[in-house]
Amino acid sequence: MTTLSSANRARRVQDRAFDQQWGTDTSGGVGVHDLGFDPAIIDQCRRYDPSDAAMLREPVELLGIVPARCDFIDYGAGKGRMLMLAMQMGFKSVTGVELAGSLCEIARDNLQRFTARSGIQSDAAIVQADATSYTPAGAHIVAYFYNPFGAQIMREVQLQLERALAMETDCVTIIYANPEHHRIYADNPRWMPGPSLTGIATFTAEAAVFRA
Repeated sequence: MTTLSSANRARRVQDRAFDQQWGTDTSGGVGVHDLGFDPAIIDQCRRYDPSDAAMLREPVELLGIVPARCDFIDYGAGKGRMLMLAMQMGFKSVTGVELAGSLCEIARDNLQRFTARSGIQSDAAIVQADATSYTPAGAHIVAYFYNPFGAQIMREVQLQLERALAMETDCVTIIYANPEHHRIYADNPRWMPGPSLTGIATFTAEAAVFRA
C-alpha cells in the first residue's frame, strides 16, 4: 500500500477545492500512453499532471509581471487549470497549446464552466496542435511550461519564440516548472536567466537581440 506524503495530500485537497469551486475537472494525472499520442513521438511527450496555482502566481509576482500587458501561453495546457488561473490574474489574452485531443475537449468544457461561474470574460482559447507548429503572437508573451515535452520539441518551441521576437514580439518571459531541459535556455546567451524558485526556472529574451 502506497502512503501519500503530507505535501501530496495537501496538493490533492487543493486540486479538489479548485474543481469544487468552479465545477471543473482538472485533478488527477493521465499517463502518457493514455493520451493517444503517435508512437513515433511518444518519447518526446509527457504525462498530464495539473500545476499548482503557486507555480504561476509566485514567479509572476517575483518577476514583476503586469498581467494586463501580457499574452499568456501555456504549452502543454492539459485540462486548462493554468489558463483559468491566468484569466483570474487578468492576462490580456490566454492561450493553451495542447496536442492531446481528449485533454483539449476537457479544457474547453472547463473554460466554459469557469467563465459561467466566475463571470470573467477573457480572450481565451485552446489550440489543439503540436507545439512545434504553433506560432506564438503578442507584444509581451509569458510562456508557461510544466515540463510538457522532451528536449527536441523544446528546442523547436524556442526557435518559434525567437522567430516571434525577430518579427513583432517585444519580449518573451519563460516560466518553466520542473525544468528538465532548462539548459536549452540557460546555455543560449540571448536568453537571460531570471530569479528562480524551488523547481521553477525563469528566462527572458528581448526583441532587440534578434533584430540587430
